[in-house]
Amino acid sequence: MIIMFAFAGCQRGPAMYEKAENPNQFVDHVEKFVKQTEKYSKHYSAEDWQVAVEQFVAMTKDYVENRRSLKPADQMRFDNARLQFMRAIDANGNADIAKQVKEVYSQAVE
Repeated sequence: MIIMFAFAGCQRGPAMYEKAENPNQFVDHVEKFVKQTEKYSKHYSAEDWQVAVEQFVAMTKDYVENRRSLKPADQMRFDNARLQFMRAIDANGNADIAKQVKEVYSQAVE
């Protein structure tokens, strides 16, 4: 019974992206999402990866909306976070998920 309570406090589902109210905090929120994804992705199920991709889509749409107001350094931080997310998929996801994420990003930034 004690073991059950110990695991109850552990996050096992996908990380969730929190939209920043302040555009200056956007990249901080993206980086937080990516770090949480990296940390927990080895435990992700197929459904968790689907949620992670949906979060990535929301994050990418926010980037497209805000990128002109971001400093070049913040744009680079976003690109680095995006690449980290892709590495997490490559390490723990599957090729179909990686392909889907690449397509989403390509379509969004066109």
